[in-house]
Amino acid sequence: MSMAARYRLSKSKIAAFEHCPRRLWLQVHRRKEARYDPETLSRFQFGHDVGRKAISLLPGGIMVHAEPDIQAALDRTIALVRQPTPQPIFEATFQRDDVLVRVDILEPDRCGGWRAIEVKATARVKAYQLADIATQVWVMQGCGLEISEAIIRHLAGPFSWPKPDMNAVRFADADVTRRIKRYLQTRDAVANAARRAVREVEVLRPTGAHCERPLCCEFRFHCRNAEALPLLKERDR
Repeated sequence: MSMAARYRLSKSKIAAFEHCPRRLWLQVHRRKEARYDPETLSRFQFGHDVGRKAISLLPGGIMVHAEPDIQAALDRTIALVRQPTPQPIFEATFQRDDVLVRVDILEPDRCGGWRAIEVKATARVKAYQLADIATQVWVMQGCGLEISEAIIRHLAGPFSWPKPDMNAVRFADADVTRRIKRYLQTRDAVANAARRAVREVEVLRPTGAHCERPLCCEFRFHCRNAEALPLLKERDR
């Protein structure tokens, strides 16, 4: 069985677990319960647009496509990082055990190592983003890559919402190499805990402020409805 066939976790699934273990469980076992409001969908689209613009500013880079499957992306990435004259790689794909990541931008540092760049559609670095890029670096280090810098490429200044002007989008780099060290030390334990959460029964965590911060959970309506059901049954008796 190939490594890709055993894939169970990803950067986003580990992020979901750190946000709320119940969210990860629902993503794996009850995906149809997810609900996205129009604003969330708009922000998703903006994030995709920002990512495409960041890539367009790096001519000469190579995109890794997950076609015909993830294994092809893993193989293509290995070939690219082994090139005698490496180039920037977009969506470089790596797997450590059963954790798979796709890196926005992997840039050679001219010293034999690589700069991992995570593009974010926010005007500043946020705490949850540090864990995101730490997961990516942890996976790449497990694959034998030398990561000299971890960079979050965020928006250089505020932007108008709900209709941001993509022509006005500019970027700034935040070197978070030192800031993610404490997260790197926890990745193995976090991945193990996420695996256990997926294997076990649904975690019945009560709803609360975490359902909408730092990001809105796509299952918040499902969880609230589940909490309300016993109350409705009691009322109808």
